[in-house]
Amino acid sequence: MPLRLLAVVLAEVVSILCVILIAGHGPLAGPVLIELSADHGLNLGDIPVLGLWLLGLAACGELWRRGAP
Repeated sequence: MPLRLLAVVLAEVVSILCVILIAGHGPLAGPVLIELSADHGLNLGDIPVLGLWLLGLAACGELWRRGAP
């Protein structure tokens, strides 16, 4: 599989996982840091998810760069 195609697939996968994890309302979500609506907001437990998502996207950027002709 070409590196650029792998980068696109990986970016899609980590983005979908990030949305799924952030949308959760489990007991480990922690306190709300930023309230977006009455039922939604950025919780303390979302911070590691966002950090790992950014790390995954950085890896995608490196794959994309290495796949350049």
